[in-house]
Formats: sequence, C-alpha cells, structure tokens
Amino acid sequence: MSLKMDVYFETDDRLRVKIYDPSQARYEVPIYTPPFTSLPSNPKYKVELSEHFGFNVIRKASQEVIFNTTANPGFIFCDQFIQISSSLSSSYIYGLGEHRSSLALPTDWQRFTFWARDQPPTPNVNLYGVHPFYINLESNGDAHGVFLLNSNAMDAILQPAPAITYRTVGGILDFYIFLGPDPIDVIRQYQEVVGVPFMPPMWALGFHLCRWGYGSANGTMAVVERMRQARIPQDGQWNDIDYMKDHLDWTLDPTKFETTGKVVENLHSNGQHYIPIVDPAISSSQTPGTYPPYDTGVTDDIFIKADDGSIFIGKVWPGDTAFPDWFHPNASRWWQSLAQKFHDTVNFDGMWLDMNEPSNFVNGRVTGGQPGCTNNTYDNPPYVPGE
Repeated sequence: MSLKMDVYFETDDRLRVKIYDPSQARYEVPIYTPPFTSLPSNPKYKVELSEHFGFNVIRKASQEVIFNTTANPGFIFCDQFIQISSSLSSSYIYGLGEHRSSLALPTDWQRFTFWARDQPPTPNVNLYGVHPFYINLESNGDAHGVFLLNSNAMDAILQPAPAITYRTVGGILDFYIFLGPDPIDVIRQYQEVVGVPFMPPMWALGFHLCRWGYGSANGTMAVVERMRQARIPQDGQWNDIDYMKDHLDWTLDPTKFETTGKVVENLHSNGQHYIPIVDPAISSSQTPGTYPPYDTGVTDDIFIKADDGSIFIGKVWPGDTAFPDWFHPNASRWWQSLAQKFHDTVNFDGMWLDMNEPSNFVNGRVTGGQPGCTNNTYDNPPYVPGE
C-alpha cells in the first residue's frame, strides 16, 4: 500500500490534512465541506514534515506545536485498521462526544468509542451521536480544535503524556485543525465545515409536556386542560408512539387517537404547538399495497441493503422494519411526501425524531425469521472499538 498525504492551507484559521491510498477508493463521509479555492494570505500555522511519515502543526504566534504525530510512533494504515497518534498541548481537552463524562476529559488512558447507539447514558460508553472533535487549551491559554472526518467505528484513547491515539476500522484520515484562538472562535471555525445548528423557533425553547401513555387523544387533551386550569405555562404538547396504529409511522390509532387533529386545532387556538414522535424504521411486514411508507420506499429504492443486495430487515417497535438510507437522492423527497400527507390530517408544528441512530432491537438482520449478523469481515472486523 502506497499512501499519499494532502495538506490544504484552506483559510488563515483552518488547515486540512488527508492521508489515504490513492490507488484504492475508500469510504469517505459524503457531506458537503467548504471547497479549497486559494491559498490564505496570512495563515496562523505552519506545517513541518518528518522523514518517518509524521508531521507537526505549529501555531506561528507562539511557536507551540498543536498537533504532532512524530512524538508518538505506531502509525498503521491497513484495510480495516488505521491508527495514528498525536501529542496534546495540555491535559485540558474537551469534546469527543457523544459520551456521558466530565466536561474536562480525563487523560488517564481513558478510551472514548464512537459508534451511534441507542442506549441509556452510561459513563464512558458510546451513545446516540458521533462527534470526533475536540478543543485543546495551550500553555498560554489559546485554544485550537481538531476534527477527524471519519464515520467508521472508532476509538480515541487519551493518555497522560498528554496525547491522543485514534483507531478506526475503515475510511481515511481526514483531519481539520482550527486555530481559534478563543474557544468560541474554534467552534465557529468548526461550524464552517460541518454546518451550523438548526435555529429553532422561539416556542421550541418554551415549556413542553411529553410522556408515553396518555392513552388517547382525549387523555392528551385532558392533561392540557389541567395544565391550563392550574395556570402552568405550556408552549408545546407531545405524543409518544402510542398515538400510532400498531406503532406504524405516519398513522393514527383509529379508535383512541382519531380526534388528534381536533386536539391540535385547540392547541393552536390557544397559541400552543404540537409535536408527534416519528421513528424512522418502516414496517416491512404489512400486506403489500396497504402501507404506503414501505411500498413507496421500495419503489424509490431508498432502504438500506444487506450484503446480498436485498433490503436489510431489522426489528423495531412495529416488528420487522426497513431503514431509510438518508444519503440516497430519493430519500428526502420520499420522507417529505409522507410528512406532508400526515400533516394534512394532523397539523403538527414539529417532529420528534427518535430511534434514528439507527436503533435495532436485534443483532444484525432478520432473515428466515431469525436475527443474526453475516459472517464476514465487515460484521466481524479484526479490531472492534469499545472492546
């Protein structure tokens, strides 16, 4: 394997370093990132290369090394295992989400695993989101950030040196380094690459009420009325999956929640808002032609495929389910069409997207009525992060 390293001086505050095999295409995260157009006029950093496939990133103003792969040997780039290490400017490091941990991360050989998973927040295990990005403070109080654009299963190990080691099971190494120098500047520079958060409407920041088990539309409305009688502020009312027919997305229980539309009208007439839950796991076991979310998804070819080319079937609340591939060019139009049709019946104001890691109640897929993973190196990699 012959590797290539591309170094992009993208802006005065942002450096990008890509390490990959030019002879073999490997998975890269298919998101838009700012294009490199011209050299910056006054970059705050410089890059030094080593004879042993290492590099340093140095802040010009202080001459502090902020990313240094030469001080920590052990660089490995194989088909299903990539490892690279760097020293840290200090032990004051923050980020590497999503994990339940302290704000300042411990550097006593603490491992942080990245792989989106629906599980109760437990200390130092991988949770719902994947954000391989950190902020590190330097000796003079300046801050910089490092983002590894890689969505494969991964470990980041923090060490007392202080140092960080990345281990991932695929893709390439695609680093963005942000020069700050203030932590707020680092975040802004990071957002220039990954995008800014959705700006919520003002009412979304108000008082909301939500639980599973209201039982019916009337039961939901009774809770809203008690809130009004007690003069407790309430901006939004939510419903969990019990409003659905058999836990099927984009349906209403025809006996218990058939008047949900009228509940929403009442909320709107009082300046309140309504949010239903939607789980993006689509039932695959309904009679063909009776459940449009699945039927149209098959027609639009938007469901994730198994290794044999068939639709990958897992198991979530409605039973056997298919999972949308949100990178498919037809997926957004398909999802928007379903949302619009449901909105015509229930004039909701927002959606509670749940189980979108995606969550699967079984290991692997359901084939022949039995769940299980395939016996290949993708489901059984030589290195398993988190183990």
